[in-house]
Amino acid sequence: MTATGRRLLDGDAAWGTLTVQPDRFGTRYVLTVYPPGSTALDRRRIRIWRGSPIWGALLWIVAEAILTRHLHPLLALATSTTLLAVCILAAQAYAGAPRRQVRVLAATLLPRRYDPVSAGMCEAMQRLARILRTAESSLHASRMTPAQFELTWWQVYDMVASIRAQPAVIRSDLPPQ
Repeated sequence: MTATGRRLLDGDAAWGTLTVQPDRFGTRYVLTVYPPGSTALDRRRIRIWRGSPIWGALLWIVAEAILTRHLHPLLALATSTTLLAVCILAAQAYAGAPRRQVRVLAATLLPRRYDPVSAGMCEAMQRLARILRTAESSLHASRMTPAQFELTWWQVYDMVASIRAQPAVIRSDLPPQ
């Protein structure tokens, strides 16, 4: 496997990702935290399953384009749709139980409109991602043991669960930056 393919499947960090991207309504923040202790294989399987809307659409279009040359259009449509459903279900089964343990926070900041709840959520997500990035760089620089990194990862993982349980509360009890 190439370095690009490995990076696509493994991602930037073992703990998960913070994605900040423009959205139809503003700027969207999504913090994804994988279960602590999950293996690289578990994370790859989860990423494949979570990426199914992208690769699934591409698979369906390619299958439809190829099959319409050889089959009746309705049969090609049914076949490509069935192929898509089977592949997504296989990816879901392949990801297994760890896919249900992934914790995700998401919020959108609207332009020209201050929303303290969304702003607090975005700030909390950035702070939690910063904690995990710092811990991971400390682990790679041997300033932190794997057990200490795992503990930090667990703490953030639990914080994500508590924030999800009370999304309307702006989190001021998070660790300082």
